[in-house]
Amino acid sequence: MDVNALSQASAAQAGANSEFERSGHARRQALEESRRSVTERELARADQSKARSAEQLAELREAVARAVGANTRLSIARAENSLEFIYRAIDIDTGEIVNEWPQDVFIELIRGVREDVRTDVDAGLILDNVA
Repeated sequence: MDVNALSQASAAQAGANSEFERSGHARRQALEESRRSVTERELARADQSKARSAEQLAELREAVARAVGANTRLSIARAENSLEFIYRAIDIDTGEIVNEWPQDVFIELIRGVREDVRTDVDAGLILDNVA
């Protein structure tokens, strides 16, 4: 092989290597962009999930506050000789038990009140959108 042919083959190989490096670099950039995009979407989903959880917790707190009444706090204790829990509304000022529910009754009460809270929230959103 003469020097000229060797030089051309070497140049062709260098061009091929350069093209291979460019395509590899492009693939790495595409992969990095894809990872960045997935990460951003996952972060957005996590934020949305946190917001939903916060809304649900606020809704539940509102339902409990409505169920136990004003100026009261909720006390949860295990019933004597049972694995069940007893839910008590206790007056904040006097410490007197205002109301007491077994676990299953309290859960149903909260479910009903939560539906009322959702309805109130939905009605408020409709009014906000109309106004």
